[in-house]
Amino acid sequence: MTHVGPERPETDGLFPAVPRQKDRSHDVSGRSAPGPGDATGPYRMRISRLTVDKLGIKLYDRVSAVLAEIIANAYDADATDVKVRLPFGTWLASPAGKPVADQYEISVEDNGHGMTADEVNTHYLLVGSDRRGRFGKDTSRLKGRRVMGRKGIGKLAPFGICRTVEVITAGGEPTVQGYRVSHIKLHLDDMMFDSEDDYLPEVGPLDGTFREHHGTSIRLTDFNRKLVPKGEELHRQLCARFGIRRDDWDVEIFNTRESEALPGLAQESFRLGELSIDLQEDTKVTFDRTFIGPEGSEPLPVSGWLAFAKNPYKDEVMAGVRIYARGKIVATTRDFGATSGFTGEWSVRSYLTGEIHVEWLDEDEDLVRSDRQDIIWTSDLGQVLQTWGAKQVKELAKRGRSSVQRRTREVFEQAADLDARLLVEAPGDPQYRNSVKEAFRVLVADSDREAASDPQRVERYLQLSKNIAPHKELLETLHQVSKEVDSPLDIVLALFQKARVAEFYALGQVAQERVEVVTRLRQLITDGATLERPLQELIEKAPWLLAPEWTPLGMNDALERVRNSFESWYFKKSNQLIATTAIRDPERRPDFVLLNGPRGTIWVVEIKRVDYHLTDEEFSRAVDYLESLEEFLDDTPEFGATFPIRRLTFIVDHIDRLSRTNRRLLKESVNVERRSWYDLLEQTDQAHQDFLRKVEKLRRDPGGLDAP
Repeated sequence: MTHVGPERPETDGLFPAVPRQKDRSHDVSGRSAPGPGDATGPYRMRISRLTVDKLGIKLYDRVSAVLAEIIANAYDADATDVKVRLPFGTWLASPAGKPVADQYEISVEDNGHGMTADEVNTHYLLVGSDRRGRFGKDTSRLKGRRVMGRKGIGKLAPFGICRTVEVITAGGEPTVQGYRVSHIKLHLDDMMFDSEDDYLPEVGPLDGTFREHHGTSIRLTDFNRKLVPKGEELHRQLCARFGIRRDDWDVEIFNTRESEALPGLAQESFRLGELSIDLQEDTKVTFDRTFIGPEGSEPLPVSGWLAFAKNPYKDEVMAGVRIYARGKIVATTRDFGATSGFTGEWSVRSYLTGEIHVEWLDEDEDLVRSDRQDIIWTSDLGQVLQTWGAKQVKELAKRGRSSVQRRTREVFEQAADLDARLLVEAPGDPQYRNSVKEAFRVLVADSDREAASDPQRVERYLQLSKNIAPHKELLETLHQVSKEVDSPLDIVLALFQKARVAEFYALGQVAQERVEVVTRLRQLITDGATLERPLQELIEKAPWLLAPEWTPLGMNDALERVRNSFESWYFKKSNQLIATTAIRDPERRPDFVLLNGPRGTIWVVEIKRVDYHLTDEEFSRAVDYLESLEEFLDDTPEFGATFPIRRLTFIVDHIDRLSRTNRRLLKESVNVERRSWYDLLEQTDQAHQDFLRKVEKLRRDPGGLDAP
């Protein structure tokens, strides 16, 4: 492993060793320069404690987000070569109260124009200033790149994951001795003081020396408990953040964690490239400086592409459309806010991906949120983009439906081993085999593709297809109604109406059973005195309450293996027994309920009784469970690949006793959420009552489905 050792010599990274004597007599402004570690020198940071807390620690809590900010600064400094070094797949710090882990370092080195001591003061150490206004232009110094930075707060990003930031930079005009070095160390603990005084960074030992080449090195140490993703995931996360395509721009990421199989040899290093997503190419729509906006207004250029992915998302990074301004991500959207009810809507929610470049979001008017994770959609220009995007999404949904259906049919046919099974069952009846295949393809075409992994669901589709296949009229009706509706459930309902097949009414029993569960949930909630145990058992037995789509959800072999292995792993790690089920051991109160969800999601569910007020201690404990689960899954590739998405859900009615920090985390975190019991009830009740009403209407009047 790579450990932090003594101060590195002047030979590392982009700064080759050259014999240079130190000249500490003056800095570039003519002022007396300090000696090593002299905190009375020329470097000063003018910043409030609140700014560091809100714009650094709170906005940037992922390693990839921090790296993206540092890399973007290198781009704006005209760097052509950036080298990032960090340990892949590693927790950077130990859990609270545990022995201190190995001391790691993250470094980012570039060959950009660097900074002089004056520039360190006036630019780097000045926080929250519009750099474009300060320089009077929005392009870089030497190469004329359209700079990404604007708000002047990205330099605080590292404090979201660490407590010490070291800056070594050489810039300005070269002298006979070379480029003069500025070297400072910023310590978060020293910066977080409630005072109006300037913060004086520690001056490093290389300050005032000279280097042969210009450039900047940023080193991060003293980490919070943050996880560096494994190489493939880190690559995806970083690629998703940049839309830069330039010949003079190369970013290489090196893994400093040694391989256990080959000690001394780091694995998985990579160059930052384009986010790779397998597309259904016949759905791809390209925009080459397309102009949008209301008639009579100034046209606004948009470029990029939209398409459907070949498979449903199993990685949040690849989900939806990424929107870039000046080569850096500013928002991600699943559908541009398109209203529901359009043809192909389900495919859009599950398969839509794309890359859209919109430079005018970050020009005269700043429409990008401070953390660059979303734009101000309610602004005039935001509304223009949303209207255009929603229109494109709906048109793509119409055109792409057949492509998605074709791919879905292939997946289900493979899961059912359809050709081989039909050949065995009816070797001399090709007409029957073809009829079964026709019916099967129609029934599965608009299904959730993940359902193909459920053998029972696949078998039900096959048996239904065999029942329909011998009846020519019924098969023709099935083809007809499949063109008019969007989902297998609607196909069956329309088949009831047009073919009057009473036997299929039994499918409504599935909905009936679910509605009964929702009724039971309502009784427990309205009781007011229900304890946690009955609620935990109900959620575990009917986990679709959390995600009420018509998909297989809940107990399966993979979840049970993860549950058993995780409980054993946790005991070895912490010497504490935990329970992740309310069903397996009736005598024991579970610490939390562990569930699996759609598209590779694993859920830590913290369930509290009705009208309960969640405390900070309970909140932190649940977050620790989620982090432990993530560590376990990342260290166990077999399980980690099955469950790439990990989430924590609090089902609790009140959060007024939580600290402001924890409430903010609940609001902003992608993977941590809270639902009240009545929210859960309304969501699931609506999802299943709508279906049941259709079934009941058909039972009363099979010919009246189209009536208002």
